[in-house]
Amino acid sequence: MISRVTSTSINSSLVRDMQKSYANYAKLTQQLSSGKKINSMLDDSIQSINIVNSNRELNKIDIWTGNIDSLTNEIKESSDTIDYLIDKGQRVKDLVTFAANQTSGGNNLETTLDEVDQIIDAMVSMANNKYNGNYIFSGTNTKTPPYTIQYEDDKIVGIKYNGTKSDGQWERKLEISDGVYQTVNITGIEAFGQADINGEKSGIMGDLIELRNILSDTNINYDDLSGMIDKFSNSLDKMTMVNSRFGTVTNKLEMSKEALKGSQNNLKEYISGIQEVDVLQATADWYSSQYSYQASMQ
Repeated sequence: MISRVTSTSINSSLVRDMQKSYANYAKLTQQLSSGKKINSMLDDSIQSINIVNSNRELNKIDIWTGNIDSLTNEIKESSDTIDYLIDKGQRVKDLVTFAANQTSGGNNLETTLDEVDQIIDAMVSMANNKYNGNYIFSGTNTKTPPYTIQYEDDKIVGIKYNGTKSDGQWERKLEISDGVYQTVNITGIEAFGQADINGEKSGIMGDLIELRNILSDTNINYDDLSGMIDKFSNSLDKMTMVNSRFGTVTNKLEMSKEALKGSQNNLKEYISGIQEVDVLQATADWYSSQYSYQASMQ
């Protein structure tokens, strides 16, 4: 069978060639003006999907990096707070060591008691420190001050802990990579203990109230007073160990941030390889497409 070539089919073929040449010319023009090889899904559907997925991963990395920065800042605030309480606790230990010397006398003991009361106020105030509007050491009860001083007849008799218990749901976590969460906080009762007038006494808060009770006694027991030195030493050691855990977490966060930065750079290079135009090649192709389009028009 002999095919017939009509003027209509020739014209249709010419129009198709002209449209194809123009589409190629227009595409290259847009690529040169935008600097991108892919400006819509129609340019390359597979690579467009790859770009969308990669940008989604970059957004996640931005969120994780922001979480790491927030965690790092709060941990630093927590660590600085514990350092402050350790410093104050050490001062109390020094006072106890001096007061345990039975030659210190009654007036000196009253002065020591006054300073202990001042230190209790300062330590409780610092233990109620906030970060970003939330109480650091309250567990998940971030809007509740972790500690309140209890009084009777204007005298300090207890230091009550109001936050989440260590055996409850006290952890506050943020995601630092895909499916990996990091705890940011520690409860006040674990770090500093408490001395609730109607409950148990533990940690340095318990030591402070016990010391105050000894100093308030008219017939002071110097053996009990001397025993407080070891108790304060143990509480200070515990606070130091708690603070060292923050250092470990900080190192972990720094490594996680570096890993995220590497992934971020790799993704950006990957997107750039797909997306960015080779200007020299695109310019040559543009001139070629322009000539081709002009030829088809002629």
